Amino acid sequence: MKEKVLVVETKRLSLPTEEYIKNPEEVAAFLGAAATYSFIDRDLAENDSGYKQLIPYVTLICRDEYLVLERTKAQSEARLHGKLSLGVGGHINPVDKGADLAATISRALARELGEEMWVEMDRPPVLAGLINDDTNSVGSVHLGLHYLLPVENRPRVRETDKMRARWLPLAQLADLRLRLETWSQILLPQLANFPLPLAMTATPGTTKARR
Repeated sequence: MKEKVLVVETKRLSLPTEEYIKNPEEVAAFLGAAATYSFIDRDLAENDSGYKQLIPYVTLICRDEYLVLERTKAQSEARLHGKLSLGVGGHINPVDKGADLAATISRALARELGEEMWVEMDRPPVLAGLINDDTNSVGSVHLGLHYLLPVENRPRVRETDKMRARWLPLAQLADLRLRLETWSQILLPQLANFPLPLAMTATPGTTKARR
């Protein structure tokens, strides 16, 4: 059976040109427009820029260190082999569907975290901004919902053959910029704008990731 993914018609969104959208009013307007979504075959969505696939993308923070994931060649996305990521994320599927968009996103976020990490969320993740990269064919059909998740203890990677984890302070991340995948390069400069420890408000409908 073909995988179906959550999409929103690009023309509905009227996205700003910034690669990282953090203005609260613009984010709120996006969420309102994205409330009218659908699920279509991933094969179709990957080749049609008339749709944006919404991808929850979570940066995990433990005290003053950030989770950095290195994707190995055992990972399915060949374009990410050897690249470093500052986020955990994935597509939203019909199994994640909730009462509304917020609940649907939250369920997908929790599922993705639970599939990739042994993680216990001490507090809910918080939507910090949107990653909108239209400079390449992959970015033009995806839109990142960037969340920040502070944790008390460092989560462990589930599939250690596919991913390796490192925890680094912000000062060291800049030295790795050229190894970061595109979305992580976009959000890296933004991380300095979020003071630690983080005082955050929960995202409605966010649930605890499965262990």
